[in-house]
Amino acid sequence: MPRIQLPTPDDEPEVFALLRAKRGHAPNAQIFRTLATCPEILEVFIPMADAVRNGCGIDPKLREMAIVMACQTMGTHYEHDPHWNRALKEGVLKEQMQALWDFEKSALFSDLEKAVLRLARDATRAPAQVSDKVWEDVYHGLGQKQSVALLFNIGWYNMTGRLTGPLELSNEADFTRL
Repeated sequence: MPRIQLPTPDDEPEVFALLRAKRGHAPNAQIFRTLATCPEILEVFIPMADAVRNGCGIDPKLREMAIVMACQTMGTHYEHDPHWNRALKEGVLKEQMQALWDFEKSALFSDLEKAVLRLARDATRAPAQVSDKVWEDVYHGLGQKQSVALLFNIGWYNMTGRLTGPLELSNEADFTRL
């Protein structure tokens, strides 16, 4: 149960019209209903979320594993399960997702995947303390543009986790984790 009263289409008809126009597939998602409380933030949140998630050609498998790792590291659940499902849809093996937290000990991950997971974990734990080695492994594997895009994804989901966690948002009633 969320810690705030989430707006409904009856409460904020103009905001929900915007949500239907920009997010027709999920206009009632709790994150969007929460942001409907602050329409000026919601209005820029959606295009920024799309740009972060889709920008710079980053491999969607790496992106989704990094997002789930950030969520696991923070201990937040709202974004974790949907991105778990998205990772599977992008081609990440279920066995990899189940071994994600213990990736260092697993032979299921490539060197680049491990580097990405280290960055997601370490940047979430203590952003200013990401080691040179962790950064260099990602940078050499992805290059400058995709490394920065990966950091934006990690940072974005850290931000949303720091909103959804304290507000105790939960997955929508019809959501099923794969």
